[in-house]
Amino acid sequence: MNKIISLKKNNYGYMSFFVVSSLLLVGMLFAIQPVYAATFTQLTAQLDYGQTSVNVRNLQVFLSSNPRIYPQGLVTGYFGPLTKSAVMNFQNAYGISQVGRVGPQTLAKINSLIASGVALTGGLPYGNSTVAPTIHANSIFISTSITGATISWSTNEATRAMVYYSTTPFQLREAESEFTRPLIVGGLRTPQTSSLQNNQNVSISDLQSNTTYYYIIEASDADGNFSYILYRTFTTK
Repeated sequence: MNKIISLKKNNYGYMSFFVVSSLLLVGMLFAIQPVYAATFTQLTAQLDYGQTSVNVRNLQVFLSSNPRIYPQGLVTGYFGPLTKSAVMNFQNAYGISQVGRVGPQTLAKINSLIASGVALTGGLPYGNSTVAPTIHANSIFISTSITGATISWSTNEATRAMVYYSTTPFQLREAESEFTRPLIVGGLRTPQTSSLQNNQNVSISDLQSNTTYYYIIEASDADGNFSYILYRTFTTK
């Protein structure tokens, strides 16, 4: 929740030196208090969408310390869409693939920040932009045939495109290093498009007829940031 704070000038004339000095001293004492790691509780397990646990609650408490990461700030213990979005914001800010789950790399980063007492700032000083492209979910359109499918969508910036597809659900794991793809296990993928553009159109061929396919959309920008649309399906004719 956004708060508007108004600061008004004091209408009184002079205040005693003693009072002013006392207030300044108290303010300095509060200002220099360090942020201790004990403020937050370290996570003890990886977390994923749909889970309910004390670990999820501790995750939400940590993420809500920065409104830019978790603007809603809800602490419910349930890993729902708002928590998933906050985790993706955290991953984006710290150069981790935005998969929306707390895998080993994200878990290690969160716990290292908690252990060191470093505030959740929402970003690191990378030379390139760390803001991942946005895939407009309402722009996704799919046309299918007996043995093929064409998927189109748009992004908020110029990107390269790739589509993963499989007849069985994918297994998704975080990347092992910054600004690299996550590990997507299962199925096949299309070649990455060569040009950077806002509107993408990817065709898939040699599919089985009357079959349901799972697919993942990938968009990557010029700075090496990745975004994904996960766990959707289409059915050939």
